[in-house]
Amino acid sequence: MRAAAALAVSLAVLLSIHCLAEAGPPQYGDPIDLPNAPAAADPSVISVGDTYYMYPTTDWQSVECWSSEDMRSWTYEGVVWQKGEPGSWNDGTIWAPDVLQHDDRFFLYYSANQMIGVAESASPTGPFVDVYDHPFIGGGYGDTSGQAIDANAFLDPSGDLYIYCAWHDPLSLIRAAPMADPVTLGGPWTEVVLPQLNWESLWIEGPWMLHDSGEYYLMYSGSSALLPFYAVGYARAQHPLGPFGKYDANPILKADWDYDIWGPGHNSVVRDQNGSPWIFYHTKISPERGWDRVVRCNRLDFDDWGNLYVVLREPDPHPDDDDDDITDDDDDDDIADDDDDMAPDDDDSIDDDDDDDSGFCA
Repeated sequence: MRAAAALAVSLAVLLSIHCLAEAGPPQYGDPIDLPNAPAAADPSVISVGDTYYMYPTTDWQSVECWSSEDMRSWTYEGVVWQKGEPGSWNDGTIWAPDVLQHDDRFFLYYSANQMIGVAESASPTGPFVDVYDHPFIGGGYGDTSGQAIDANAFLDPSGDLYIYCAWHDPLSLIRAAPMADPVTLGGPWTEVVLPQLNWESLWIEGPWMLHDSGEYYLMYSGSSALLPFYAVGYARAQHPLGPFGKYDANPILKADWDYDIWGPGHNSVVRDQNGSPWIFYHTKISPERGWDRVVRCNRLDFDDWGNLYVVLREPDPHPDDDDDDITDDDDDDDIADDDDDMAPDDDDSIDDDDDDDSGFCA
């Protein structure tokens, strides 16, 4: 039975690859134009009513916000939080903002001096005011003596709150903890994802929790954001605190040198008005080492086994039924590398009435 099931899955994978090869080149989202931001990274996007709000890393000195009605055209909303005065704990480099809406309040989590702060506002466009005069997590606070960065606060459908972050001691790993409220931890930390010596290069960060159909998908980025090898993978569980199992075909979003896509990573996920999930991520402008980055967007979807993938190609609606050669003799070595591009043949997550059926924002 197991052998037959494995064979069926393998044939389905090969057939998907064959159909995708006929569907044309991958369609990565174009760089998103963010007025007043020559470069942007680590995009955190939320939806409030019919409006989307983006909070990326920009000038390393503040947190800025952009809004959009369609995820394509973005309006600058200004600086929503400014780093601390000289001598304060958060007077250094600022990056990786994350915003949580809880009831009628908004909570901003940010990285500063290798620690995490939290600020609060009545509006998604700020101004956000720090809750504490010290770190929320790190520097001895939040049950954390070492470094902590890249917070992601998650509101479970049950109403419970959790927070995820990258912790360095000395290698990086992803931790999670319950929260009593958006500014108070409610329990001990759990190490939920550990780094490996593979595509992750023993370095993981940028967690983002996605819930779908009773499953918990903890997305994260591996390798260094300075390099073109930065990529996105995920681990899956039945509970927000795990145990998590990494997806065998990670990473699901990675460099594509043929199309000038380098270092895609540090993503967030937001659902559109139809409920379909979209991944916002950054890529490097060049393959050279550095912080040159822009924001892009593509649709996410799930295959028949609940595996998460980035929609880079729309499946061919009319595959050649007479072609029995489901493998490409000239590209046998690329099968494993194309796992992140795979899509099932019957993709119905975009509403038929939607104006744009493409898998990318721009």
